[in-house]
Amino acid sequence: MKQSQPFHKKLNAATAKKECGLYLYDGFLSPDEARDALEILGDDTKIPWDRKPVLYGETLTQHAYQHDRYRYSKKTKKKKRKSDIHKKDGLVKLEAICSKIEQDFDVKISFVFCNRFQDPNHRVDWHKDTYGEHICVLTLGSKRRIEFRNNKTMQIEQLTPAAGDLYVMPLHLNKTHQHRVCSEIETAATATRSSLDDNNDPSGKNNTNSRLSFVFFFEAPLYAKGFKISRKDRLVGFLEEIREKTGLL
Repeated sequence: MKQSQPFHKKLNAATAKKECGLYLYDGFLSPDEARDALEILGDDTKIPWDRKPVLYGETLTQHAYQHDRYRYSKKTKKKKRKSDIHKKDGLVKLEAICSKIEQDFDVKISFVFCNRFQDPNHRVDWHKDTYGEHICVLTLGSKRRIEFRNNKTMQIEQLTPAAGDLYVMPLHLNKTHQHRVCSEIETAATATRSSLDDNNDPSGKNNTNSRLSFVFFFEAPLYAKGFKISRKDRLVGFLEEIREKTGLL
């Protein structure tokens, strides 16, 4: 590994690296940036949130939005000569975050899966991702504990990202581990009072139960040989995409 390359430098600069292979970056967005992003991206008038998303034929409990950067780019170019129609659009904020990640990590983001969790009971059970790409995840709003379980030893590692934190999850992690997202209630049961309070507000009056989670699908640079995605993984990801859209396979 050439340590001088931007991608490798960024990995080495991680706040923490978990044994499972996950890289954590505390405060990727500053507190002010995180609050601003939460206000804009959580607004239904600025992001076309789907309140009843369907996956594999099942209606999900969270709100969702799928952001295809290629389609967005084409759409924006067509409207280039018009007045600044996207100036206050939440998608502009999302694109700015994409650009920041791309610049900092020297990667290329193709797609963003956006989740808005407003039910404190909502949780995602043990699973592995088979999308055929590496991902990084940005958290905004309230905290949720995320656990990673080794398939062989059953040992569990966990993290509880705060607002503005980012973690990188290489595709190969799914070959050795499963992961789950705990509910807000589960998270609160094992957290200290101070760690739950993002706004230094003991009363909780200024706290929101809403949590936004943005999953950025990215391709590592060519020089990052260890992050090259195999043809098999790409095929699995392609089939998974078809399965999501059609409910078939």
